[in-house]
This record gives sequence, C-alpha cells and structure tokens, in this order.
Amino acid sequence: MGRGDMMKLSDELGKEEQLYKSLYQQCCGLWEKPVTDWNELVHRYHKAGIRKIPSEPPSRMGTVLTESDFFTENVKEVVCFNNLRYCPPFLHKLEFIKIVYIFRGSVTLYLDDEKYELQTGNFCIITPGVRHTVFSRHDEDVIINILMRVSSFANAFSGILMEQNILSDFFWKILYTKHSNRVLVFVCSNDAKLDRWVEKMFDESARQQNASNLLMKSYAMIFLGIVMREHLKELHLKEELTEEVYVLPAIIRFMRKNMKTITLDELSLQFHMSESELKRYIVRESGYTYRYLLRDLRLRRAVELLRNTKLSMERIMEETGYSNMNNFYRSFKEHLGKTPSEFRKSREEILI
Repeated sequence: MGRGDMMKLSDELGKEEQLYKSLYQQCCGLWEKPVTDWNELVHRYHKAGIRKIPSEPPSRMGTVLTESDFFTENVKEVVCFNNLRYCPPFLHKLEFIKIVYIFRGSVTLYLDDEKYELQTGNFCIITPGVRHTVFSRHDEDVIINILMRVSSFANAFSGILMEQNILSDFFWKILYTKHSNRVLVFVCSNDAKLDRWVEKMFDESARQQNASNLLMKSYAMIFLGIVMREHLKELHLKEELTEEVYVLPAIIRFMRKNMKTITLDELSLQFHMSESELKRYIVRESGYTYRYLLRDLRLRRAVELLRNTKLSMERIMEETGYSNMNNFYRSFKEHLGKTPSEFRKSREEILI
C-alpha cells in the first residue's frame, strides 16, 4: 500500500478540525500556551472580547485519559489513529503508553511549561503519568498516535522487554516503578521502514472492531525492534539519567530469566547488596516487595505459556518456578480469578 493512498484519510480536515482551525485563526496567540481544559480556552476568548466559541469541546478532552477511553474491547492491546490538527493544546495525563509519530509536517510537544518542536520522521514515547500535550497547526500535518496498554504490555511485548538497552529498560520502569514518568524523544530523519509499519498499524486499526489484535501487536513489535536496532543513537532524553535508573530493570530481567531457580541470596550476590539492602531497594524503587515481583513475573510467564503453547500443566509449573501443583493453582486463581486449566479452556484474554 503506497504512502499517498494510505494517508488520504488525513488530507482533508474533519468536522472537528475545521471548527478548531476557525477558532485558531480568529486569535492564534491565545493558543501559544497550553490550557488545562476547554473552559480555560473559553475564558481566554471571552477575555479577548470574542464571544463566539462553543461552551463544550467538539472532541474528547480530559485531564486524565484512561485505557477504557480508547481500548473499547478487552482483547485490543494496540490502537492507532490521527492526532486532530488544530486541536487546542490541553495538558493531560495518560493511563497507557503513547507513541506520537510525525509522519508528515510538524508538531509542538509541551511537557508542562517546556516545549519542543518535532518534525517529519521524529517521534516520542510518552509514559503514563506525564503531563503533556501536542499541537499541530498546519493542514498538511499528519501526526499519528499509537497507543499501547500498560496492563498487558509485559505479555504482548515480552520479546522487547528481554532486549538489553535503554528502551527495554524504559518499558520495565513503566511496568514496575512508581516514578517512571519520562518522555523519550527520537530526533531522526524520515525512515521509510518506520513509515511502512506505522501505515500498516493505521490501516489495520481503521478496521475498528474487525482489526486484528495479533497484527497490531506484530506491527508495533517490528516498529520498536527497528527503533532499537537503528535509532537509539538519535534518542534525546528530557531528563538526566543516573546509573541507578538502570538497576531495577536489570534486577527484574535477571529474575525473569532465572525464575525457575532464583533465590534472594543469589539475587543479592548478583547485584552486590545484602539481602536486606536489596529488599529495601526493590520496595523503594517499585513500591513492591521482592516476593510480589517474583510472583507477578511467574504469573505473567504462566499466562504467556498457557496462551501460546500446548505445554502440560506440569511443565508450565516447572518453567515458572513453582514447587508443586497446588501452590501453582492456588496462586494463579487467587490473583487471576481462574485456575490455569479454566483459563486455557476459555481462551480469553487476561490483562495483568
């Protein structure tokens, strides 16, 4: 599918975009600073003597956007759509992961009071909890939002997490820390390979209820894989990173790799801490205990094996490090609401 054919959906302004553009053109200076909500923009217009502005926003706005706002079906883990052109820059936080990809044109990224200009080929990855907004002010802009659930990221993108680089560490921090709110900005020239996979995500997502979750995950995996292989050198961090940022992801990766036999003693030796120091560090950085993290990693792995393999229950129990079947079944049902056998039989998606 050619680039031109794919993006015809974005060439003409939609109804909401036309309204936003008309408001913007009346007094573009009022849009230079982001707003917290629609009422603040209305107040700015009234203060400037402009009364003709709707009392309600024509599109969704909110200080916090949740997974349920965009993931209308439990089985969907990735969605992709156009960012509205001329939509007022309203500051908000997310409960999911968002990639903003500048397919064509430019966009202004606001992180609270800071702003950054991104051009064609640039993209950024925004974590849950980051107060931000983006604003595009040209008809020719094509800005694509790619959204990924946090609640199922570890299962859907386990291959990405097992890589060892700053991007995989970034995603581990999203999953298991209390203060992972960070933005990664990639300032790179246009990459036709990334364009191609964004097009595929966009096209598949446009099928709405008929969109394939498997294809969407696959396309997103390939996109992130290309980023890891070819674009990490073009990463611009918007905060200074200390060496400690990388320690918790390394601990979690080691625990996941060795979950069949891992002990607290082995882990403390590996990371040159006493057991008490290690336990305090994990709680301080993640908010979870060592036992909770280990159980969570084991259950996520069990769900992955139940969903994607035909291994016996005994083998899955062994692969996830449980000592006996009773403990395995009890832990699985206590935290996921079904026994492993019930989950496999139902074949439903469990988001953990």
